[in-house]
Amino acid sequence: MMFVQMQCLLKIKRLHFFAGIFISYVCCAAALSAQPPNGNIFNVPAQRELPAALSMPLPEETGYAHSPLAPANDTGELYLSSVPNDHRQGMFQKVNFNVLWVPSSGGGKGLGMTELDIAATFALPLPTPDSPLVITPSFKPTFFDVKRGSSETFYTTGVNFRWIRPVSAKKLTADLGAGVFYSGDFKATGRDAIRIPAHLAGIWGCNPRLKIIFGVAYLDRKDSYNVLPMAGLIWTPQEDLSVELVFPRLRIAERINWFGTADNPVKADWFYGAFEFAGGSWGYEPLAGMETTLDYHDMRLLIGLERKTSCGFTWGLETGYMFDRTLESYASRLRAADSVFLRLRTAY
Repeated sequence: MMFVQMQCLLKIKRLHFFAGIFISYVCCAAALSAQPPNGNIFNVPAQRELPAALSMPLPEETGYAHSPLAPANDTGELYLSSVPNDHRQGMFQKVNFNVLWVPSSGGGKGLGMTELDIAATFALPLPTPDSPLVITPSFKPTFFDVKRGSSETFYTTGVNFRWIRPVSAKKLTADLGAGVFYSGDFKATGRDAIRIPAHLAGIWGCNPRLKIIFGVAYLDRKDSYNVLPMAGLIWTPQEDLSVELVFPRLRIAERINWFGTADNPVKADWFYGAFEFAGGSWGYEPLAGMETTLDYHDMRLLIGLERKTSCGFTWGLETGYMFDRTLESYASRLRAADSVFLRLRTAY
């Protein structure tokens, strides 16, 4: 009993520690953004509006609340503006390629992971460009290294559809989405491997710099994370600072530099800190003729650096700490050891 109490106290202290780090980052970002233009340590004109391609940070490029509890793109990218600021003319919008690497450390409780995430985004006017139908096909393999030299591979592939519609004089925007995905080991073919996620969200623009987000996401999972609320706000007090407090992902981003001339800036750098609640669910066949599900979730604290260019190419590198990791199947439940991780994000 005393051992269990000590474990609980350690977990509480650990959460307090990470909460302190995140709050400290918020305070530091706010202090930097409060400096007058002449005191900007990076010599970036605080009131200078850069082109749209340089003025919004990745990885959530246009300020959307991604639901990381579901495999990549299976709930879609829930944009928090009616049309992305860096949208392209025509049907093709962007292509993404992301890589996540988690080393297998922690002895018998070590759980290594490697994820590749490939997605493309297209948009069609429905009925006008201000109310687009966004179509995102994607493919994502996930490799679990449970024991050294032994790994399991699961795949998520499918297409997501989203319709973004201004409702009232651009103050209120509706975001509706649904998708169809195969999520499994390519052996399972039953309902456990088929995912039909959906979401319904509203974005209320209080003013040009503040948006309120509310809604719900249905992830079509077998565990307790089947339905998640979407709630929070996006605040951009100035062009160099973005505060995104939207569950299940929180992020503070600061533009720290830009390059080029005042009339022709060509690239910009953003630094950010974030908290994520992430995971996935897959159908698989442990024995011939037997299908069940494998569920995984974790929590992440991270920092990242990103570069956006005026030509549309963006790359970012993230590193952080992953904790509260659980991998659960029909027969076992692994409380994996905490770990560090690296993630590379690219988009064009």
